[in-house]
Amino acid sequence: MPPRIPPPRLSVLLAREAPRALILRRGPSKWVEVIAWDTQRDTFEHGAWFHGRIYERRSDLSPDGTKLIFVNKFTSKTVEDEEYTYAWTAVSKVPYLTALALWPKGNCWWGGGLFQDNYTVFLNHRPSEAAPHPRHPPNRLRVISNPDAAGEDDPLYSQRLTRDGWVVRQAWRWERIGWDGFRTDVPELRVRSHPNTRLAIVLERRLDGLRYREQFALETPNGRGSVDLGGTDWSDWDQAGRLILLRAGKVWAAPVKGSHIAKPSPLIDLTADRPAPRETPRWAEAW
Repeated sequence: MPPRIPPPRLSVLLAREAPRALILRRGPSKWVEVIAWDTQRDTFEHGAWFHGRIYERRSDLSPDGTKLIFVNKFTSKTVEDEEYTYAWTAVSKVPYLTALALWPKGNCWWGGGLFQDNYTVFLNHRPSEAAPHPRHPPNRLRVISNPDAAGEDDPLYSQRLTRDGWVVRQAWRWERIGWDGFRTDVPELRVRSHPNTRLAIVLERRLDGLRYREQFALETPNGRGSVDLGGTDWSDWDQAGRLILLRAGKVWAAPVKGSHIAKPSPLIDLTADRPAPRETPRWAEAW
């Protein structure tokens, strides 16, 4: 029998001020697809395929959902061109990855950034690394570099979670155990309350060896939620208050009324997508 192909890994970035989101679909492992999602109409626009790695936890969507800041590593162009370097942070128009602004990084420590508003970027590069590529200047953007940039996904990812309403209930306590990685003594617990305050999603984060893990659970007035979040890549409330699940290569949504969550239904199945060339439209190639 042919080997079983695992489902793609999905992540989502929700716009804070518009009914828009962006899905990053990873799989095969060195390919990422970008998909724009209108969360009001539940329509999807398939955009760029990228041959390389996008660090989703160091990426962010502008509040209006039209621009993406992301950190990448490895393409044939960046390896061959020393001006781009091995890894870099860029800003593009959703759902494409043509770099309107680009900052060479040279390695995969820290990088990426956060949108403070639609035209202000907190660039997770130290000032010495914040010079833009001459062919990709950050026109129309106000850029604030980070003199304290450090780590990998964290602490930037934790800052994004806090900004988006994930409140720390239990602080993380872990320790390094030499070449074997890390051991979590106490996992971090974060809570994301529903807008009606009756429901909440609990996110547990931990480091075990060299693996970072996230688990999700629901809290309801009656205790454990009626919807099982086991095996979920990600879960959150969308702009309309629906429960959103990413699981087994599909995007699921469940309406919420009071303390009741309806049965989740699939909105789109991305398991069959395969890398294919897609031409970037002209509107995505310029500010």
